[in-house]
Order: sequence, then structure tokens, then C-alpha cells
Amino acid sequence: MAYRIDHDVDGVVIVRTRKKQAGWVTAEMAFAALGIGAAVVLCAVIFSLCMAQIRCDDAAAAIVRQAAREDLAAIQEIESQLPDNATVTIDHQQDTVMVTVTMELRPVVWLPSIKLRSQASMVHESGGG
Repeated sequence: MAYRIDHDVDGVVIVRTRKKQAGWVTAEMAFAALGIGAAVVLCAVIFSLCMAQIRCDDAAAAIVRQAAREDLAAIQEIESQLPDNATVTIDHQQDTVMVTVTMELRPVVWLPSIKLRSQASMVHESGGG
């Protein structure tokens, strides 16, 4: 530590110390780096969730189109391109087809899995050509 001696107007000696703060800068930089790292991980998780939801939406829309046409080969082709953890439910009602695609995603190992779901419906296409 560095000491500095000052004299007051009345002749009183005042001793002031100046502390080194180089360690504070290092600690602040460490916390800032941790914060930036956490923000980057959070952004990556959000991005992967958004991309998986878009994939789920696209799959539901494509499958419902093919289910309305009753094209089973095309439905199987689309389902084969989905991840293993995706499930597809096709519900034929009176004049509509409802498709639900669900997918469980675990973007980071230490986070719980997140269930994504997308639904699409369409009116059956007529058999005439």
C-alpha cells in the first residue's frame, strides 16, 4: 500500500492510504465474462427452440396437405425426415383432417426437456380430378 501524508491547516498530520484496485478489475472482468457466456448460451437455446418449433409447424402443414389428399407415401416420406422423438397424430373427422406434431427438445443437457406442439387442419380434398 502506498501512504500519503498530508498536513491540515491546524498542523494535524493526516495519513491517507491508497489501495490498489487491480484485483477488482480482474474480478469484474470475470463476472462480466460469465454474464456474457450465460447470455450466449441463452440465445443459443432460444434460437434452437424457435427453429424446432418452425420445423414442427412445417411438418404439420405438409402432413395435413398430404393427408387431405390421402397420399400415404408422401406422409411416410415427411415422417421419415422428422427427428426420432417426434410423434405425429392424424385425426380424420367428418370433412376435415387434423394433424398434431409433438416433439420433445432438450437444448442443454442440464435443462429439462421442453415439449413443442403444432397443429394443422384442412378440409378433405374431393376424389375427382
